[in-house]
Amino acid sequence: MSYDIRFGVKVAGIEDCYAVIGEPEFSSPTYNNRPIFVESMNWDYTQGEWYPLDFVEEKVNRGIDELTNEPQKYKHLEPDNKWGGVESSLEALKSIKQWITDEYRWGWNVDIPKNCVYMRW
Repeated sequence: MSYDIRFGVKVAGIEDCYAVIGEPEFSSPTYNNRPIFVESMNWDYTQGEWYPLDFVEEKVNRGIDELTNEPQKYKHLEPDNKWGGVESSLEALKSIKQWITDEYRWGWNVDIPKNCVYMRW
């Protein structure tokens, strides 16, 4: 099983409805990465819940810094079955950051104010 990471905007007039506007290149990391994501980002996120992009960006940057500079701190969280781990967690976080940095800021969605964009796991 894996996540379906998506970026979206709220649909006006409809409660809890979001229109998907994009996804990172590595949009479906394995659930086995969850312990590494939670620890490295200091974020116990809820799958399916939409989070403001500014909040996500801060957490993702923290996770990238942690996994880049101190990967050994997270090795004990790698699954025994070898599906997922520090490397694939870092790849997923970098993919999210790349979407925020490149796709959102310079792509088709550039006219959408950043405070109107959300991400979900």
